[in-house]
Amino acid sequence: MWIETIVMPREEPAEYRPAPQRDRAAGHAAACAMGEQFRDSVLSYLQSHELMGSVRWVSDPGSIPLVTLYCTSSVLEQLQKEPRFEAGRALAFTTY
Repeated sequence: MWIETIVMPREEPAEYRPAPQRDRAAGHAAACAMGEQFRDSVLSYLQSHELMGSVRWVSDPGSIPLVTLYCTSSVLEQLQKEPRFEAGRALAFTTY
């Protein structure tokens, strides 16, 4: 059975510091590069642990470090054990 899984980088809590004013285009480009780098690290992990056969679909990189994938529950369990990632099932939402 395929489940929708969301993977994000695991982070330590940090103190709030206001961001300095900067060029929005440069900020967006840097965020997209970080999103692509994170997606590459997730794919590298899946390939090195030979889990790609249990993955049906992986989202494209975006402007935040977040990957959505359709996989089996065994892949989710492996991702949850990895200290670099925070992974969980996406919430099913039914509309009427």
